[in-house]
Amino acid sequence: MSLETAPATRASLAQRPVRRHRRTTAIAIITVGAALLSVGGGSYAYWSTQTALTAGPVTAGDLNLSLGAGTWTLKGVLGTAQPVANLTTVKIVPGDVLTLTQPIDVTLVGNTIAADLKAEVGSTFTSGALGSNLDVVLSVASYGTATSANTYRLSSANSGAATATLTVTFKPGTIGRAGATQSVNLNDIAFTLTQASS
Repeated sequence: MSLETAPATRASLAQRPVRRHRRTTAIAIITVGAALLSVGGGSYAYWSTQTALTAGPVTAGDLNLSLGAGTWTLKGVLGTAQPVANLTTVKIVPGDVLTLTQPIDVTLVGNTIAADLKAEVGSTFTSGALGSNLDVVLSVASYGTATSANTYRLSSANSGAATATLTVTFKPGTIGRAGATQSVNLNDIAFTLTQASS
């Protein structure tokens, strides 16, 4: 009995390495396939589609401000306004009013645009005895009433040319010799146009 089964047992033992080898080969093929999928993005293709809008283009508006050549006058407490040819030669005293007539050109393009036009002063107007005794006031008659000090709220309806008036007044109530011989830089005054956000 044992003699008859011995060959079968030997045959089974001989076939085992072959099956193990086949299993190992299959695992290796699967591993290589997974690696190739990983290199290729590791994803399968799914259905997709795309349809473009037919709305057409949308275009940005614009905001800009330019200044023309302005003219200055000087009016004292006892006199009438006189043209100023050269500001660097002017010596102001309490009660004097320097007036700038300033052409401006505003560009406001946009369906919902609103912007604030301001006259802003720099450091020489906010420090020193002379600067602290000067009042700067912006007025633009065609824009109506200012919304706050030296500020006008504009819309696209205001786009185009206008004339601004800027006055620099040496306060008549200045005490003693405050500001005597001092100077301010009129280039420290700037017109700004900023899109409104509130």
